[in-house]
Amino acid sequence: MGDLLKGFSEGLLGNSGATALERLGRFASEVVLALLIAVVTLLVGARVRDAIHRSLKRSKADPGLAILLGRVGYIIILLIGLVLVLQVFNVNVTTLAAALGVVGLAVSLAAQDVLRNAFAGIYLLIERPFRPGETIKVRDFVGVVETIDLRTTTLRANGEVIYVPNAILFAEVLVNRGAGTPTAGAPSEGTERSMRS
Repeated sequence: MGDLLKGFSEGLLGNSGATALERLGRFASEVVLALLIAVVTLLVGARVRDAIHRSLKRSKADPGLAILLGRVGYIIILLIGLVLVLQVFNVNVTTLAAALGVVGLAVSLAAQDVLRNAFAGIYLLIERPFRPGETIKVRDFVGVVETIDLRTTTLRANGEVIYVPNAILFAEVLVNRGAGTPTAGAPSEGTERSMRS
């Protein structure tokens, strides 16, 4: 009976107590290494994000674009860190990437309108056919631009707030009437800008 219990315990713990301790030590070292990689990744990601913000502010780029590119840089660094952490635990990254690719495809098909508006928002933030404070007309909507977000652009007209999807601003003929009275270098009233995909 004693040999049976001994065999059972050796089967659970390995050939000896030292093997179990070695396994525990190996696992602990993997956890410590993974935590170290995670901390370094978070620090590097934050520094990259802040560096992008600073460089774009110095070049007087649109604040929305600075935030967007900073987030993209941060997420890329986090993904690199995640891959390194998974490799520490011997997880097959290619299988995980294939599974995430299938899930990403399903999500992108389900959220086509949201993605179309997001890509149009990125284009508007980079191209800047109009700026906050300028009066624009698109379709039947005329108003002063308040904000340009990733998905929608907010206009204000006669005390009403109008949310225009960025995909419409990207694909339609847009009239930029400028900001109040035209000044030197500012767009003149009735300037038409046609943006087509």
